[in-house]
Amino acid sequence: MRKNAGFTTYELMVTIGIMAVIAAITMPPYLKWYRASRLRSAVSSFATDLEMAKTEAIRENASVVVELGANSYTMFFDTGDGAGGPPNWDWEPDEKKFLIRQMPPGVSIDTASPSSPPPNNKFRFNSRGLPDDIFEPQKVKIAQANNDRQITMNRLGNINVQ
Repeated sequence: MRKNAGFTTYELMVTIGIMAVIAAITMPPYLKWYRASRLRSAVSSFATDLEMAKTEAIRENASVVVELGANSYTMFFDTGDGAGGPPNWDWEPDEKKFLIRQMPPGVSIDTASPSSPPPNNKFRFNSRGLPDDIFEPQKVKIAQANNDRQITMNRLGNINVQ
């Protein structure tokens, strides 16, 4: 006598239906958490990289510029205009870029808001690790769809995430 082994089509369809209902219930909260996690990660990385820029400015005894773009930011040593002049906030081919970071998908730096980005979308730290030309707290908004977080830096270089 032969024993029937396996599942019937009916049993498979019921199992797949139950799994689909469970997936439909659990996916929206998971996706919301995942998007929020990307934003938190981007904000944390940016704040940490600003601290690193201050440290590099002190360590190398040079000016460091943090240049903001909509989807990325770049850090480089500002050694001058190439003709021996003072630091000029602009990247020259002889200046070393030490960090280029892309924002995660769906996360961007708000450079369009008039109150948000620093002048010219750039920060510069002098050789003592203090930001140049900041007289009032500068704010950078990092946005994702309907969420955003703000990073504030005061004239002493203290960084605060809100």
